[in-house]
Amino acid sequence: MSRKNNIAFKNLRAEMGRNNIGIKDIAEVCGFNRDTLARKLSKKTPLNLDEAFRIQSKVFPDKEIRYLFEEAKITNDAS
Repeated sequence: MSRKNNIAFKNLRAEMGRNNIGIKDIAEVCGFNRDTLARKLSKKTPLNLDEAFRIQSKVFPDKEIRYLFEEAKITNDAS
């Protein structure tokens, strides 16, 4: 069964394609559940900063986190 790729982060999606890396591959390397990670990467549930850093450091260490997750909204809830 093929699963549709709904990754909301265009640069992450591009790097995954360039390196033939799937969501399952990232989930295994980073210790995520595949379906949970898919929901986070499609922005159906929030992706935490530490999770983004884990993906960047373990899977794409040569890429800047701001590049990979360019579409992420940064909010300051402490105002």
